[in-house]
Amino acid sequence: MRNKQIWGLLLIILFKTAFLPVANAEESFAYYSPENVLKFADFLYAQGDYLRAADEYQRYLFYQPKENAQIHYKIAVCYRFGGKTEQAIQGFEALLRTNPESQFASRAYYQIGATYFLQGQFERSVQFLDEVLPRITDARQHAEAEQLIGLSYLRQKRWTEADEVFKALQASDVMQIREKAEVYHIYAKNGADLPTRSPLLAGTLSTILPGTGRLYTGRLGDALTTLFTVGLTGWQAYDGFHRDGLSSVKGWTLGTLCGIFYVGNIYGSVISARVYNRRITDEFLATLSIELPY
Repeated sequence: MRNKQIWGLLLIILFKTAFLPVANAEESFAYYSPENVLKFADFLYAQGDYLRAADEYQRYLFYQPKENAQIHYKIAVCYRFGGKTEQAIQGFEALLRTNPESQFASRAYYQIGATYFLQGQFERSVQFLDEVLPRITDARQHAEAEQLIGLSYLRQKRWTEADEVFKALQASDVMQIREKAEVYHIYAKNGADLPTRSPLLAGTLSTILPGTGRLYTGRLGDALTTLFTVGLTGWQAYDGFHRDGLSSVKGWTLGTLCGIFYVGNIYGSVISARVYNRRITDEFLATLSIELPY
């Protein structure tokens, strides 16, 4: 009886040893099937794990190379959302080269412009989208591309051009674009009316009276320091020439310093006005909320 139990146990062990690798292989094969790889890639994308999703989409293409248009588009989008903007642009451009008539072509054009925008290359975004607008045949995507052009103008502080774009988009057939255009139109109008300072006027004021250009840009401390410095060195130079005539070392030394301070006062006032304007517009643009379409 005991021998039968031992032989039965040995048969069970041999059975498991023989068939377990086969079962594992089938399970592994099922896991790496194209359908499951695609499902896993979609899952990673939904979770926001874009770069891993891109790798899984690449793996899926290895199994299904003919399904390249949609998957290549998804890979490029993953790179865009994953922060690899250069790879995203290359992916969209490759899609347009290989599938120029694809249903994803219009979206790829928009995505390239949007990626330039995200890189802070606003002028390049405008140039690219202006060039490809006739090729964007989908009405909604065409309107979104025009909106992105207007936003690029806003980011460049080109208020007039932005105003014109959003004024036209207020008649768009796409309701969401039309509603946002109304908001951005007001934003462009307010940007044009910001309380900026004229660099020319700041320089002129400081030419007439040192420090007043800085005062004009709201820098009271710099204005008083400039007025004191130029005034003190100028007065000391005058005192030196008054005592010793044109041969006065004190007069020439402090006179030269006074001239340097005076010219620096004019130049500094011009720069101060530009810095003031940049600060005002940057603070204004910081309040701009932008959500780019998918």
